[in-house]
Amino acid sequence: MSKKFTPLAVEKEIAEEIAGTLGRIGRELTKFHQRAWRAMERWERCPAAAAARKARLEQVLHQAMDDAEKYRYYLIVQREAMGLRDHTEVGRKYPLPKIEGRTPAAGDPASPRLAFPGVFSRGRRRRTSGETNGTAGGRC
Repeated sequence: MSKKFTPLAVEKEIAEEIAGTLGRIGRELTKFHQRAWRAMERWERCPAAAAARKARLEQVLHQAMDDAEKYRYYLIVQREAMGLRDHTEVGRKYPLPKIEGRTPAAGDPASPRLAFPGVFSRGRRRRTSGETNGTAGGRC
């Protein structure tokens, strides 16, 4: 025998707030993601001979990238808070331009380095605790 449970008012309010927050972050991320790609296109189209203009466009590009990376990080944090741990879909849906010499942002799911170094550090300390020089069993 199955009874249908009605959600409590507070549960409904929490679900609405989660959906609203994800929606706001998603809209902002979409805006900054598009802005970063447009800035990249303008920067690439600018001739090398126009050095001053290209330098100004590069500053605009880096600012657009900073904003997009920040909001992508915010989305990942919200997903983490909801219990979602795999963020590869975020990287697929919101890829950012690759700029030579620019390190990947913290929270970048497409980054080869770990996105959340605090988690890595805690895990690394547990594996190597009590060992000298940070090596595990003599391995380098």
